[in-house]
Amino acid sequence: MTWVPVELTRRTMLTATGVALLGACASPGGTKGSEASPAKPVPAGQPDPVRDRALSAEADLLTQYDATLALPSVAADSGLTAKLKTIRAEHVSHAAAIKEGYTAPAAATPSTPPATTDAKTDAKTAVATLAKAEQDAANARTSDILAADGDTAMLLASIAAAESGHAALLLGGSA
Repeated sequence: MTWVPVELTRRTMLTATGVALLGACASPGGTKGSEASPAKPVPAGQPDPVRDRALSAEADLLTQYDATLALPSVAADSGLTAKLKTIRAEHVSHAAAIKEGYTAPAAATPSTPPATTDAKTDAKTAVATLAKAEQDAANARTSDILAADGDTAMLLASIAAAESGHAALLLGGSA
C-alpha cells in the first residue's frame, strides 16, 4: 500500500478524532446478555499488548526523530530543528501518558528496527520519512483502538489524531 500525502485541515482532524472517540466508546456487545463484550482493562502488573505496541511505536518514533535531528542538513535549518524538537517532545508526552498507571514489561523493545538515516540524507527526504512514520503510527494506533479498554482506547485515539497532525505539519500544513 502506498501512502499518499493529503492536506489535513483542523476541521478534518477534529472530525477524525470525534469519529475515533465515538468508535472507541461504543460497546460492541451493546446489551447485557450479549456474547461480545468490550475489552476489559488489563489487571495491574499484567502485560498489555496494546500499550506495549504503543510504547514500542513511540520509542521507534523518538529514535527516528533523534536520528533526523542529528543530520547536518537538518541541524543547519533552525526553523525545522525547532519544529522537529517540538514534535519529538510531544512523543515523549505520549509515551508518558501510555505508561501512566501501567507497568510495562522489563524488556520493551522497538517493534521493528528503525530505519537508519544516512548522514548524506537531505532534510526534505528525512522529513518525508518522518511524515510516513507518523502516518503509519497513527494507522497502527487506530487499529489498536478496537482491542483496547475504554480509557486506553480514548488515549490511543488522541495519540492517533496527534500523529496524523504531526504528519500534516511535516508535509507543510499549519496548525
